[in-house]
Amino acid sequence: MYRRLQEEKPFARDPATLVIRGAEAFDFPAAGLPDLPAGSPDGESGGHAVLFLHGWTSTPREMRFLAEKTASAGFRSQGIRFDGHGLTVRALRNASFKDHLAQAEEAFGRLAMAHDRVSVCGLSMGGLIALNLAARRRVANLLLLAPFVKPAGTTFGLPNHWLAGRVPLSGLVGKDERGPINDPAGLAGHIAYHAMPAAGVAALAQAARDFRGLEKDVTCPVLILHSVRDRTSDFGGSLALMGGLGADDKTLVAFNRSNHVITLDYDRPGVEARAVEWLSSRR
Repeated sequence: MYRRLQEEKPFARDPATLVIRGAEAFDFPAAGLPDLPAGSPDGESGGHAVLFLHGWTSTPREMRFLAEKTASAGFRSQGIRFDGHGLTVRALRNASFKDHLAQAEEAFGRLAMAHDRVSVCGLSMGGLIALNLAARRRVANLLLLAPFVKPAGTTFGLPNHWLAGRVPLSGLVGKDERGPINDPAGLAGHIAYHAMPAAGVAALAQAARDFRGLEKDVTCPVLILHSVRDRTSDFGGSLALMGGLGADDKTLVAFNRSNHVITLDYDRPGVEARAVEWLSSRR
């Protein structure tokens, strides 16, 4: 069993906010439309926007490159930074899954007031939050990247999807030193915490369990992009999700070179091309 754990990385930070440089939220105007006025809360009126939701313990950077592509294709592309992220792992202890869901709801509501259509793209925990949004709000299209609906792997021979949230843990849980990205270049530029609050692990696993049975309420078009080699979010979870979704228009695309963060891994070009093509065809 692989037991070596990650060490905390030294990150450069904004001196005013203490947010890690590169971990900031982003808001890219759609290509061909005028830039937004400084401080504008709503942006362009009409048109189509995409809300990007990053994964737990990570930052908006893992969504930024895909968002640049969708903005170039004519979609306003906005990525939020979930509370407790891009700071220190201890800051994450004070932010719950419900807090993150409420933050996404608020961001979606702002975009919906300013745009005719709003699609949502989520990676890992962001995918689980995106599913919750699509089950209760009028989401135009749903793009899920390695959605966290079933933990992958085993611990001492027991499946993690059963253990997570059921075995009492405290403090911080270390991460596998290999990280969530197979491509060394992608891993080197990844901004994420080296460990996870144990209580948050349990809460996220419970949130995935709580969503079971609600898949039928997701009726908008859905595209799932997931690597079969994902060591964090089980590919089988996406297979099961496909069977439960209420959408008639649903597609699952399997990749086989990447690990969990497919937006920064070997399959990044294919992920970006497939996502932009799919969104553009459902504009």
